[in-house]
Amino acid sequence: MRDYYDALDDLLSNATMTQAFEEVPILEAAGRVLAQDLKVNYPAPQFDNSAMDGYAVNDVNRRQWKVIGMISAGDESAQFTLQAGEAVRIFTGAGIPNHCDTVIQQELVSRDEDVIRIEEPFAIDKNIRRQGEELQKGALLLDANRLITPAAIGLLASQGYATVPCFKKLKVTVFSTGDELTPLGQALEINQIYDSNRPMLLSILQRFKFLEVRSGGAIEDNLETLKAHITEAMETEDVLIFTGGASVGEKDYLKQALDNLGEIEHWKMAIKPGKPFGWGKVGSGTKVFLLPGNPVASYATSLLLAIPAMKRIAGVSIEKSRPVSFKARADFDVPNNKSIRRDFRRAIIKNDEYGAWAELLTTQDSHMLSGISYGDVLVEVPTAQSIKRGDLVNVYPLIGTHD
Repeated sequence: MRDYYDALDDLLSNATMTQAFEEVPILEAAGRVLAQDLKVNYPAPQFDNSAMDGYAVNDVNRRQWKVIGMISAGDESAQFTLQAGEAVRIFTGAGIPNHCDTVIQQELVSRDEDVIRIEEPFAIDKNIRRQGEELQKGALLLDANRLITPAAIGLLASQGYATVPCFKKLKVTVFSTGDELTPLGQALEINQIYDSNRPMLLSILQRFKFLEVRSGGAIEDNLETLKAHITEAMETEDVLIFTGGASVGEKDYLKQALDNLGEIEHWKMAIKPGKPFGWGKVGSGTKVFLLPGNPVASYATSLLLAIPAMKRIAGVSIEKSRPVSFKARADFDVPNNKSIRRDFRRAIIKNDEYGAWAELLTTQDSHMLSGISYGDVLVEVPTAQSIKRGDLVNVYPLIGTHD
């Protein structure tokens, strides 16, 4: 069986990154993948400006100055050339006048008409943001192969970028497979279940702005029907995701259909939930991911394997494609753990003065959707390693629980 971290490294290193990109308006670029390095167009700050509301003064060795004017943000500051003993009223973001030694914040100043005074000595060159102290023109502003965040949108806008080069969205279709599936809105027949995995996966993937996601519907367990759906989809789609076709049984025709149309690797993962997982390609390069049919296993393998791989294919760097995790303290015990599979258990996060604690939910079986619905994170329990309450453990946030 494949260890999770070895499998993830293999998956990311073998994921062929897209090359096609397009110019995207800045207001539509959040969540997209930056395709090229971008340079600093203007120094930041663009000019010396005040970091405080206060007074710009000449000759900091004094305790008293005469106020000769006022500068607000956006005003022309070069109109003032301060002489010794002169000051101007200045506001945050306003340009610094000529021959200014320092800016004294207003809380330290007493004013009597046009005369200001301070009680204590004040240092030179304080409360002034100097031109280019943050960014120098021509330097790297943002490196490629990153997701564009709202903060990055602000940074790009501050540099005058109206559009940015982004990798084109991956076209992704999600299929569910199985004769036991009943469409939503129809009455269940004996031994039938509703198709829950596909709506769940669609709702997960639609959160990612670098994906263009559609539903391929539910496909019956019939070889020719499966091949027909795959053949049609691989003509237009970059990625096909199947849920319910990762295991191999007498009636699991999906593996056979995919093997006929491409190259698929089937892994037995040393993880729980999610032992069966498959990936590969069909046609001229359409990527394929096979997820387990059990709902929690389908969710877990999409979070831990399929989505990181799609990030990489979409142009994100390998390191930034890895699932986000952080450390929390275990609010549980796992004594005498002899499992040969890395266990990702569902938990809620509680915070106190000692930090974050992970408390396990009682519904841990891979078919129990309630556990992952109520949970905040997946808690990693390593193979053959016991855990005591208070130990630090890796936790992986569930998508959508911390927005």
